[in-house]
Amino acid sequence: MENQTSNGVKKIYSIGIGVAGIVTVFIFANLFSNRGNDNVPQKSEAIKTMPVLIPQTNDEGGVVVAVTPKDQSDWSFEITLTTHSGNLGEDLGEVSVLADEMGNEYRPVAWEGDPPGGHHRRGVIRFGEITPSPHSIILTIRQVGGVDERKFEWIIQL
Repeated sequence: MENQTSNGVKKIYSIGIGVAGIVTVFIFANLFSNRGNDNVPQKSEAIKTMPVLIPQTNDEGGVVVAVTPKDQSDWSFEITLTTHSGNLGEDLGEVSVLADEMGNEYRPVAWEGDPPGGHHRRGVIRFGEITPSPHSIILTIRQVGGVDERKFEWIIQL
């Protein structure tokens, strides 16, 4: 009986030593795997600085407006407009404005996409850098498809 107990203790001791060895190797591998990459942001830092903003759609007035945030460094958004009646003749650079939580408004600096006209339009609207980085933003697009204002709002959690 004593011999079986002794063997059981030895077995548990051996398993413990093996687990401790694996944990030690794992810790050292992680400590030294980032050497030479001191200027590369870690995954958690990148997530903090560039939160994912979800696409939004508004389908009032017979026009579907889909907005997809693209790049927060220059506050650009991909915009798609679709209608099966009427003409999409609005100048999106003139009818769009971006506002932050403080009420500061920003006008577009560029529209890179389809010109006014037709039933389908797509492009990217850019507002430029906003500093300090806002905690929330509202993209307002006015007078498209007879709708006074379409608002697309995002809360940015850093």
